[in-house]
Amino acid sequence: MAEKFLNMRQAEERLGVSSRTIFNFIQRGELRGFKIGKSWRFEEGEIEAYIERQRQKQGKPEKSVA
Repeated sequence: MAEKFLNMRQAEERLGVSSRTIFNFIQRGELRGFKIGKSWRFEEGEIEAYIERQRQKQGKPEKSVA
């Protein structure tokens, strides 16, 4: 199955942060994204992996998937 890509607005909503914060994550190498023309795209799996890394840093258990 092909990877789903999120645009900047979708990434903002999923992460609950502003685009400026996402750019900071990219600059620090914490999140990967790429541009198509002037638009940023993020692999959905990369966003989920970022969230999981943040959970692990804080010692929170992995979210259960039913």
